[in-house]
Amino acid sequence: MSKLNSDLSDNTIHGSIPYQIGYLFQLITLTLGQNLLTGKIPPSLGRLSSLQALSLRQNLLTGEIPPSFGRLSSLQVLSLRSNQLSGEIPRELGDLSQLRSLPENGLSGTLPPELGKLSNLQELWLTSNNLRGDLPKDYENLKNLTTFEISGNNLSGPIPRFIAKWVNLYSLFVTDLQTKGLSFPESANLSSILSLTLRNCSITGSIPPYIANWNQLRFLDLSFNNLTGGIPSTFKNLFLYQMYLTRNMLNGTLPDWIYRNVWELKSKIRGKFMDLAYNQFRFPEPETHKNLPHNNSRINLTFPEEIVRKYCPDGQKKSQYNSTSNFYVNKPANNWAYSCNGHFYGDSMADSSKFVQKVTCGAAVTGASLYDEARLCPNSLKYYGFCLRNGNYNISLYFSEIVFTNNDDYSSSAKRVFDIYIQRELRLKDFNIKEMARHSNNVTIQSFEASVREHLLEIELFWAGKGSLYAPPSFHGPLTSAISVTPTTVQNFEVNRPGRLSKIGIVAIVLGAVLALILFLALMSRLGWIGDRELRDANSSTRLDWPTRVRICHGIVKGLKYLHEDNPSRKIVHRNIKPSNILLDGNLNAKVSDLGLAKLYDEENPYKFIQEKGTVVYMAPEYAMRKAITEKAIVLHSKGRLSELVDKQMPNEHVVMKQAKIILELAMRCVDQSPTLRPTMSEVLSELERISN
Repeated sequence: MSKLNSDLSDNTIHGSIPYQIGYLFQLITLTLGQNLLTGKIPPSLGRLSSLQALSLRQNLLTGEIPPSFGRLSSLQVLSLRSNQLSGEIPRELGDLSQLRSLPENGLSGTLPPELGKLSNLQELWLTSNNLRGDLPKDYENLKNLTTFEISGNNLSGPIPRFIAKWVNLYSLFVTDLQTKGLSFPESANLSSILSLTLRNCSITGSIPPYIANWNQLRFLDLSFNNLTGGIPSTFKNLFLYQMYLTRNMLNGTLPDWIYRNVWELKSKIRGKFMDLAYNQFRFPEPETHKNLPHNNSRINLTFPEEIVRKYCPDGQKKSQYNSTSNFYVNKPANNWAYSCNGHFYGDSMADSSKFVQKVTCGAAVTGASLYDEARLCPNSLKYYGFCLRNGNYNISLYFSEIVFTNNDDYSSSAKRVFDIYIQRELRLKDFNIKEMARHSNNVTIQSFEASVREHLLEIELFWAGKGSLYAPPSFHGPLTSAISVTPTTVQNFEVNRPGRLSKIGIVAIVLGAVLALILFLALMSRLGWIGDRELRDANSSTRLDWPTRVRICHGIVKGLKYLHEDNPSRKIVHRNIKPSNILLDGNLNAKVSDLGLAKLYDEENPYKFIQEKGTVVYMAPEYAMRKAITEKAIVLHSKGRLSELVDKQMPNEHVVMKQAKIILELAMRCVDQSPTLRPTMSEVLSELERISN
């Protein structure tokens, strides 16, 4: 019988693998990848003694790798990646002397030393498993390895020195080692290395200059370690496409060749990029790099404490690091920012347009529009809340897997795994969106409590190398749809004046709050609560009926709206609205007067007029809460007795009492404890016009 090749990949085959395939003894190639196969791998496949290549990748297979695979003496390529296999790696695989490739999966246990006998092995892919322990010393014999990827596991122990002797290696990918205090060897001869990733491996010491001797090196990732010192000067001779030194403890002055090399190559190489964020670098003096490009977006060096100092000067947080990557502040509020770090290993050419993904199949939940989009980041996605008052907060993170959802590209079998840090404390490890939500496009909400002590909230979603790495569309890393941050109780907060609030908040405080004083000083005066002597211009016998009083309020608000919103030149803040500054003409039309303390509103320094000393003026309620009238009104409101504020001379008619209640409720909104909930003058005017009509 002639030799057979069987390629049944990408045919959307359902069900399990028939055990009868194990009797096709003449098969030399069996490819069943990219189907929807379920169940366990039949041990009968171990009978295929002529089989040279077996691919079962990207299915939904479960269970263990059959030990009978050790009898596949002719097997050279074994591809099992992107399934849901479990259990340990069978030591019997060490008998496959011809094996050249062994892929990753969801396996556990320790690495079997027997794999060290595979002297012909060229590719060893063991990423995104649950493997533990050390790399066995027997692996020193794997001198023909060209690719060694073992990221996203729970391995411990040092990086073995024998790796430095794998002279044929062109791709080394190791992440997330648990052992502390590792360092580079004194020498290493990886002259063929093209891509080197030693990420989050607890490496200490300095970056060895001998790396510059590896002239084939194009990709270098030493991020999330504890490296110290500077960038070796020998690196200027490297032809690196991408370099990631993020979140170490590197210091010293940045050499100007970094700017020059990136600028010269970025027009030729699409993926050219350097990330030097979260270190302690100093910028060179201006005269030393005056000829360099002014806007080099290919190097990430933004300083978060500068953002805090600019927008929240009284609430600065001393960061452990002095820079962050891809740092974006929301405009114009300036109260939230996010940073994104890393690249997609399966698609290194993907740009930032891929960092926002849109849903392909809507989430079947209430408020599903919240999950129509999600922000995605390859390695570390951080959110910063600025100028928060110190206290305790409830934090809710909203998730729905809207990327790994498609059966057509087999991404539905992929998994996304990452860690959640809040205030730099690990709160949830190995979080799997689909596992928690029980399916793609389902929703899961994770809630936490956190304390803010220095006015800055930091939320980080960190990819530790686990989950699907190369499964299409190759967009690993953390993903979130929305974040909610609310105080636990109002009493938890210390009152500290922030240096700058959002424009909406400022308008609500400065413009909307003035209305509270109008209504509580002018209107209450007219309703008889504090007396009406100041509002009586020369005929004291004039009596004000209810429609007239509403019209007076309408006129006051209309005048303030002009100052705040309609002034063609610039916004004006009156700063001293009180009954004596409201004039009534012969027809009892209200006029706002006495602009002696008024000031132009300065968006760049909105608190300037609050900082001034001297005359006590009428401003936002939080600066006048000690007035007895406001305290009394709040007490009456809490007891549902606002109607007692109405002038007793007013007729006890249903329409009058109903309108009075609406106006008083509107006044209470204007002194709401949260400035953002206070209405603007336009909103107040609209409500008063509705009442008048």
